[in-house]
Amino acid sequence: MTEQVQITEQNLHEEREKLLKGTRLHWFHWLVIVASLLLTLGAWYISKHQIEAKNQLRFDRAASQVVEMIFDRMQRYEDGLWGGVAAIQTAGGDISLEDWRTFAENLRIDKKFPGINGLGVIHYVTPDKLQNYLQRQARRRPDFRIHPPHEKAEYWPISYIIPEAPNASAVGLDMAHESNRHSAGQKARDTGQAQITGPITLVQDAAKTPGFLFYAPFFANGIHDDTEARRKNFTGMVYAPFVMSKLMDGTLSNENRFVSMRIRDKDAMLYDDHTDALDPNPIFSKTINTELYGRTWTFEIASNKAFRIAATNHQPIIILIGGISIDGMLLALFILLSQANRRAIKFADKMSTNYDRKSSELASVIDRLASSNEELERFAYVASHDLQEPLRMVSNFTQLLKARYEDKLDDDGIKYINIANDSALRMQELVDDLLEYARIGDVSEKMDYIDCNDTLAYIQDNLQEQIADRNAIISYESDVATIFTNPVRFSRVLQNLIGNSIKYCAPDVEPVVKIGLEDEADHWLVSVKDNGIGMRQEYCEQIFLPFKRLHGQSEFQGSGIGLTICRKIVESAGGKIWATAKVGEGSLFQFSIPKNSAVEEIARDRAA
Repeated sequence: MTEQVQITEQNLHEEREKLLKGTRLHWFHWLVIVASLLLTLGAWYISKHQIEAKNQLRFDRAASQVVEMIFDRMQRYEDGLWGGVAAIQTAGGDISLEDWRTFAENLRIDKKFPGINGLGVIHYVTPDKLQNYLQRQARRRPDFRIHPPHEKAEYWPISYIIPEAPNASAVGLDMAHESNRHSAGQKARDTGQAQITGPITLVQDAAKTPGFLFYAPFFANGIHDDTEARRKNFTGMVYAPFVMSKLMDGTLSNENRFVSMRIRDKDAMLYDDHTDALDPNPIFSKTINTELYGRTWTFEIASNKAFRIAATNHQPIIILIGGISIDGMLLALFILLSQANRRAIKFADKMSTNYDRKSSELASVIDRLASSNEELERFAYVASHDLQEPLRMVSNFTQLLKARYEDKLDDDGIKYINIANDSALRMQELVDDLLEYARIGDVSEKMDYIDCNDTLAYIQDNLQEQIADRNAIISYESDVATIFTNPVRFSRVLQNLIGNSIKYCAPDVEPVVKIGLEDEADHWLVSVKDNGIGMRQEYCEQIFLPFKRLHGQSEFQGSGIGLTICRKIVESAGGKIWATAKVGEGSLFQFSIPKNSAVEEIARDRAA
């Protein structure tokens, strides 16, 4: 209720100075802006760091998968070679061209071993057995010859290779003529294990690209345990020639592959992945050295363009832009409030120059303006005071997170993030309540008939989790089933009061909330009675003031503006709200809803 006072010239000047102070931005306005900006930067940094860690893990997984695929494929080729060795041993220690052709064709190397150039047999021939060997080969192939000439006292010619047509130039090629071929063969002979050669160029490869040979030795009289016995009984090798680019095309598909790579054998380049997917400035890269059948291959792996596309995530920049936009809107809101205050002062000054300052009408206007501005200042100050605590927590924990866990996040890091997030949610809840408080009464209220039982069921659905957690009992006791009012505002007030009744109840007591509705002459009277902790009667008026709390956040969480919103809703509709209570015996909240017969009659006519 506005109190009318006699305003002197001195009092008017003092009141005007107070109003002028309210038109400026104060320290707590800037504190809110800075704290919100720090929260935005913290969220942006955390999001960016998590996405980078996720992308690093994705790259490492893709790189390992590529190397493992090559290893798996080489093991399959090795199985094919040993299958050939087994076929030779089964045939008595040697095999004819016709039998080898039958074996290779039944093996279906083109289907089961993609990337392989062929499957062949190399015989070990000493000088004393050379003529006999050549005579045997000439019976089937008169044009067979060993090439090229060399000065070594042993021969390792390729006797057969299937398929024959594309590999015709390799038939008769002596492995002893070149060091990479010869040394790998000797190592396979001495160890009895499969071996690959160093980088070579296959004679059947017209493009002259890097390749290698894969050997599996076979011996007379089966398997031998020592090197000397192996050398004495060495008969030859089953081998497969590979063009590196063809091998990789048969092993890896560029489709949906996130990495490009190079493969080196010491200083020699075996494979260079030059495709359209190659990223000239990769996000990630790594080098893997691995032992493979007697050779050391170096894999230089880098993320490609497909990885860059998959790794693109705009979440951090969206957080940053969104947070800065919110900061800008907060600043604009503060400025608009200040400008509105200045316009109010200018309007009051204009009124003062046009009318008698001592008139009761002008005094009433100035008194209401001062009272309204004092309420606004008190509201802004208390709101900013309550906002300081969560914003300070956000700032401190964000700084601690950055200082301690810049490179990685552990359980403590996640804990601090959760604390910062909870504080941000509290700030958001408070701002939402402030905005709702400001909007009440700004737009025309839509009136309608509402079913009280349906409304109560809707509220119970909204409070379902809170009711279940406390085993609360909600009951409605009234003969009134339908009332005419604003459905949204009525539900908001009733839900707030029921929620408070459940929340402000002792932990060891199950809440019992009774809702009543009485039909009075010119209004409806709604009551909400509970068995909660209650309060002293002198506080029953103060609890409707903005941010007036009787308990700390650690006891009962909340923004401190819920009952203020209830009062503004009820009073903007022409009603009243009040409370009676006693410590330890619960509380009784009551509010009235005026009956508007004229509006109700119009609504009834429209419905008809």
